Amino acid sequence: MGVVLLTCGAIAPAMAQKPPAPAASSLIPRSTDAGADARAPLDAGRRSGDAGDHPGPVTGNEPLPPGHPNMGADDGSDADDPHGAGDPHQGGDPHQGGDPHQGGAGMFRAPQDHVEEDAALPAGSIAIDIRDAEDKPLSNVDVTLGIIQQSIAKGENRKHVNQRTNDAGAVRFDGLETGTGFAYRVSVPKDGASFAATPFQLPQMRGMKVKLHVFPVTSDIEQALVVMQGTVYVELKDDRIQFEEAINVYNFGKSAWVPQDLVMTLPPEFTALNGEQSMSDQGVDAVEKRGVRMRGTFGPGQHSVVFRWQLPYAGESSTEFRIGLPPHIAAARVMAAASQDMQVRVDGFPAAALNNEMQGGRILETQKELQRGDPPLRELAVSLRDIPTPGPARFFATGLAALGVILGLAYAYQARGSRKVIPKSEAKRTRQQLLFDLEELERAHRAGDVGPKTYERTRRELVDAIARTLAS
Repeated sequence: MGVVLLTCGAIAPAMAQKPPAPAASSLIPRSTDAGADARAPLDAGRRSGDAGDHPGPVTGNEPLPPGHPNMGADDGSDADDPHGAGDPHQGGDPHQGGDPHQGGAGMFRAPQDHVEEDAALPAGSIAIDIRDAEDKPLSNVDVTLGIIQQSIAKGENRKHVNQRTNDAGAVRFDGLETGTGFAYRVSVPKDGASFAATPFQLPQMRGMKVKLHVFPVTSDIEQALVVMQGTVYVELKDDRIQFEEAINVYNFGKSAWVPQDLVMTLPPEFTALNGEQSMSDQGVDAVEKRGVRMRGTFGPGQHSVVFRWQLPYAGESSTEFRIGLPPHIAAARVMAAASQDMQVRVDGFPAAALNNEMQGGRILETQKELQRGDPPLRELAVSLRDIPTPGPARFFATGLAALGVILGLAYAYQARGSRKVIPKSEAKRTRQQLLFDLEELERAHRAGDVGPKTYERTRRELVDAIARTLAS
């Protein structure tokens, strides 16, 4: 079967070598800044300022959606170098006074959050410092401390405690439990958003110190410096098409973005939506017969949302589908790990060409970058053609299994409808045929020729038929 990878957004010049069918989250291009890795979802509360990270895939020289503000320098300088002469965060400041968090052309570098041990604090204590976007203390702010207790005897127990910051933006929790059985998370709710630090455990001999930043909140993406990047991984199974999507959100502004009713359309018959577990409020919810609704708080920096879904598939030699994209997509790239004859076409894109730099099989790809004045890219219309149909091994195995089921059911019906004693030799022959078919089914399932649904259904029927021969 063919495998298709759709990558949308600002594409890095080169991608790491990958196995034939990796998870979608591993296909997001790596940022060029040291310490920033876009290929895995960020931890809850982590932003581009953490550990020196800075979202680097988009610069002022790359195309952005129509009407989107310029994100960096246009002079050809290296916008990713935080120390070079061409650093967009040095000079070009539209605000007088040399704001260290304000980059060129309106780019914002968020101050860092911190979660670290503090030997000056007693065991069981957490000292929290709440700051604003300018790294100034925030007084009279409600701070929530989430506590998770896990034990074999009692399972999981959750609770929340609250305090308000003083004039210095500080608050402290004391007398807390230490050890591996307890986990803590500091968060601040604001205007429908939730700002949270990375969860942690309290050490046995000292306390923890937390610095958390709270930003202005907007639900209007046109007021936020946000660029989207997405990846879709598509795998054809025997009875379904399985999709995995990862949406990267790069927020270069000073405000946190909270989407409202942002629905990415999917084919109406989509099923089995499953979002990847996250410690943040970021994620998606299913909207029946429409698609998925994005939710969460996307503060300054880089974030990822990963989810999976399926479509019915009957083994056709060609199929078409449309996948809705989030706003502010800057470019799109489609790659396909395909058989020799399989074709991949995307409406409005150049013809797919062979990528000789990728390992793991035959890779076709096509890409399109939006230029200023181009209409927004709101969906991908993809068609897969000349898909290899199921080989003879699958039909052979399932045919044998079906024959065994028919024999078993016919034998059981005959036994129930007649008062004659069925010869043991006949029962034995039927049972041997059913056992042989069951063995062939197991072999075909291990080889990947029979999908999980077909395997479970046919195996259950075979076992029931074998049981009937024994009963009669």
